[in-house]
Amino acid sequence: MDNFATEILHELKIEAKRRFILLLITVSLLFISNVAWLIAWNLPEEEVTESYELTGEDSANVVYNGEGEVNIGE
Repeated sequence: MDNFATEILHELKIEAKRRFILLLITVSLLFISNVAWLIAWNLPEEEVTESYELTGEDSANVVYNGEGEVNIGE
């Protein structure tokens, strides 16, 4: 009976080691994926520049600002 108990304890010890290693791998992969998302989220965005040729009636000044507003005659 003693031999059986030590065999079970030995198997439990091996299983506990395997599960602990899997836990460490899972936590490290979670950390790495979070860092990758953080880096990807904070990458600079591409700036899109658009040019418009605007003309006003009677040679009035037309101003287009970057916020989408068009001011005529200013």
